[in-house]
Amino acid sequence: MNKSESLINDLGMRVVKLCIILGIVFLFRFLISKITVFDETEFFNTRLTVLDVLIGAANAVILVFLMKFGFYLSKHYEIINFPKAMVIVKWIVMLIASIIAYQTFYHMAKHIFRRHNIETYNITFLCINLLVLARLGVLVFSNMEKIIDLFVGKIKVVLKVN
Repeated sequence: MNKSESLINDLGMRVVKLCIILGIVFLFRFLISKITVFDETEFFNTRLTVLDVLIGAANAVILVFLMKFGFYLSKHYEIINFPKAMVIVKWIVMLIASIIAYQTFYHMAKHIFRRHNIETYNITFLCINLLVLARLGVLVFSNMEKIIDLFVGKIKVVLKVN
C-alpha cells in the first residue's frame, strides 16, 4: 500500500468516526426527547423548556464536530493535482453546518424572540449563508476546469499530508 492509499484509508476512518459520533449524538437527542419531565419545565416564563435547551446543546455538539471535520480536511489533506479541492470541501461542510444550525436553533429562537423579532434571526442566518455560498461559488467558479477533470477522471485522487 502506497502513501496515498494509506491517506485515503485514514480519511475514510475519519469519516467513519464522524458518522459514529454523529449517530451517538442523534441517538442521545432522540432519547432525551422521550423524557417528558424535560418538556414540562420552562425557563423564566419564555416557553423555552429544558428539553429545548438539551436538544440545542446536542445540536451544538453536532455542529462542532462537523466544523472540526471540515477544518481538519483543509489543514491536513491535499489532492496533489488539485490543491484547492479540500478547501472547497471545507466550505461545503461549513454551508451544511450553517443550514443545520439555522434549522436546529429556530425552535429555540422562536421562543426567545417571541415571534416579534424572529425576522432578525432569519436575516442573520440568511446573511451568513449568503457569505458562505458566495465564497463557495467563487472557489467553484475559479476551479471549474479542475473539478470537471476530477469528475471525468483526468485527475487521479492522490492525497498528500500538508
